[in-house]
Amino acid sequence: MEGKQSTSPNSSNATTIDDNKSEMQMVLAKMMEEKHTYTYKKLVVPMSMRSIYWKFFGFPATDDGDILTKVKIVCILCKTQIAYNRNTSNLRMHLQNKHAQELLELESTNPPRKQVLSQETKERRAQKRLLKAGLNSAQHIYTTAADGTVQIDGDIQFVMDPNISLSNIEDDISIGQPLRVMIKGGSNTTNNQNFAFLMPDENSVHQTGIDGKTVSDAIAEFIIMDLQLPEVVEGRGFQRLVATLRSPCEIPSKNKLEEEIIPKIYDNFRESVATTISCINTEVGLTIEEWKSNSEETFVTISIYYQNPGEASLECKVLSTLHAPLDWEESQWGSTIDSLLLDWDLRVDRITAVVVASSRAELLTALSSRGLILVPCLLHTLQVCAQACFENPEVANILARCRAAIGAIVSHPAASTALAMQEQILELEENAMVMDYPSVWTSTYNMLEQIALRRNIVTSILESMEGVDQEVIDLTNEQWRIVEDLVNVLEPFKVTIMTLSEEKMPLISLLKPLLWQLVSSHLKVKETDTETAKSFKESLADMLCDRYAEGNVTLLLQIATTLDPRFNQLPYATEEDKNLVAAPIKEMLTKLIQEDSGSVSDIKTEEEPTTKKSRLSGMELLLGGLCAVKSGMPAEEKADLELVQYQSESTAPLDYCPLQWWAKAAAKCPYLGKLARRYNCVPACCAPPIRIPAELQVLYDTRRAALPPHLVDKLLFLHGNHTV
Repeated sequence: MEGKQSTSPNSSNATTIDDNKSEMQMVLAKMMEEKHTYTYKKLVVPMSMRSIYWKFFGFPATDDGDILTKVKIVCILCKTQIAYNRNTSNLRMHLQNKHAQELLELESTNPPRKQVLSQETKERRAQKRLLKAGLNSAQHIYTTAADGTVQIDGDIQFVMDPNISLSNIEDDISIGQPLRVMIKGGSNTTNNQNFAFLMPDENSVHQTGIDGKTVSDAIAEFIIMDLQLPEVVEGRGFQRLVATLRSPCEIPSKNKLEEEIIPKIYDNFRESVATTISCINTEVGLTIEEWKSNSEETFVTISIYYQNPGEASLECKVLSTLHAPLDWEESQWGSTIDSLLLDWDLRVDRITAVVVASSRAELLTALSSRGLILVPCLLHTLQVCAQACFENPEVANILARCRAAIGAIVSHPAASTALAMQEQILELEENAMVMDYPSVWTSTYNMLEQIALRRNIVTSILESMEGVDQEVIDLTNEQWRIVEDLVNVLEPFKVTIMTLSEEKMPLISLLKPLLWQLVSSHLKVKETDTETAKSFKESLADMLCDRYAEGNVTLLLQIATTLDPRFNQLPYATEEDKNLVAAPIKEMLTKLIQEDSGSVSDIKTEEEPTTKKSRLSGMELLLGGLCAVKSGMPAEEKADLELVQYQSESTAPLDYCPLQWWAKAAAKCPYLGKLARRYNCVPACCAPPIRIPAELQVLYDTRRAALPPHLVDKLLFLHGNHTV
């Protein structure tokens, strides 16, 4: 910017601007209403500014040394902000008034030159110095690390930026193309000349290349991590927030995010995930979750779970999200599944099981016909069971009344205040009684639980309210009893949900114990139960049993549970259950040992000729034969030994991670540990633990449902894999 002359309103360039369409003026007028605050990390002085007084001043700049504004300069000694009027007279004046000693020392060391040079000569010499310094030399003559902020407001005039031609300003900047940077001059300038630097929206040498890129990346990451809509960048509130938090910078447009930035990030991440998956040489688990968008369109999201060798953790990667119309037949599902497996190079024989959160018969049939074992997602199962209770006509009527009652109270200031006071007196959680989000059953349960706790308060408040149709919101004593029955019957379901959310990664080995506990204990009918409670319990128990009754699923879950050190004694299982899994586990274990010993013998055969025969030690002479017999033990005996060893181990605590247990027990039971990995790669539900609590489930559900169809796959992929 150095060396450019300020352009007065009467100049030819300014006249050209004034004659242009009023669109530009409207933009500038709008910008003039606002203040700008810049946070700087350094104070820098460009190489062209050779005056001795610059030693104690600098322009606010970013961490990378890019100047944020030339409207003001900052004193390094006292951080005072001074308007920059394109000469050094006010710099010396400030030093004389505030830092006389430093000025004296500066001028005695560097006496000012007597020679008077024209502005043209100064500029020519500055250009020569720049050329002499070379293109790759230091950008600034002085650089000082300093933190601070600069605020600029007031009237504006224009100074040309080397990247913009004022004669073509309407081509460079228009309503459709936001200003790259708008800086407004301060009111304390000595000559009443304030400056605005207009930077182009694209290809700005300093700002766009560094700040713009960083901000674009940060905004893209914000959209990905929080599942926001790209059009958030077009909101005035968002733009003002970014301007407040950071120096002026380019906010990428919605179109640029959707068509350029997000696809580019997606391509990079997809390549990374594909490379990771291609390196997996153990069994994997898949999950398929069906969900609906706000436009009532159906989608399915497919994820993969696997365990890296030597690591005691289960990894998850989102693979794809597909639009799945309700009229899809089995053949369409089949070709889609085949294409997905081919695309990610996944072999069916390496997939232990697929956890499914869907009731689509065509999808389930297509998966089963490919030899895949389907395990119902526990979260989805509990949702279906609870929803069946809520859809009961009598219960549906009660839920409608509960929502109406809550709505009436929260929208009435006096009633809302009375509720808050009563909650404080009775030491109840404030603001906990809220309307539910029906797609997440736990939110409906929470609504019923909280309104039941406040029965007397709610009843008295509603009776005292005027202008409310009591018939719509009143609950009879019988209806209140049904609410209490529902809360009591579904409480074990909520405890199950909490158990899953507390697990580092809930595995399918949990399913058998949890289902057994629910059916045999919590849903067991008691003599004290009301008829309504008995009905709910019986229907829920039947539904749970039916969903996991398929033979392959039962066997898979039983084996997984047997190989979980927390349940290796199988305290809940009958002798029939124990016998059911004993033979398959031994058979798989024996096969693993045989395969491994075969590969070992091949290696030994190749290595034998190069191995030099050494003299036998005394120990080898005496006991070598016995060791040879032991190592040559039949695979079945080795399998029996490992099983005995495993069963003799003490049961792991219920809060202990089975993956960590097996990592430590690998030396004792190496082959059984390999077999356990085959089953430990399948989760109990499609959602990760972080998404299981009701409030987080609702938040994720609502954000996901709002995503536009053309971005669903990319954004959910990036959101699920953003730690790659």
